[in-house]
Amino acid sequence: MTLGGAAAAGVRLIAWCRNCRRRVEPDPAELASRYGAETTALEWKERLVCSGCGGREVDMVVTGERRS
Repeated sequence: MTLGGAAAAGVRLIAWCRNCRRRVEPDPAELASRYGAETTALEWKERLVCSGCGGREVDMVVTGERRS
């Protein structure tokens, strides 16, 4: 799934750090604007660095639930 597709579908992206357990739920539309609508969610995930501990051990899920 691309970031643009996630934004259009209204799904949720949830990412969390495996080291410190920090969790974020960024807005897919903002991500698509920043990184490009054709960037895949997996490509985006590979760029992540935890803002809490600086770790790169980040997991992510795309849920089918619409953002409210």
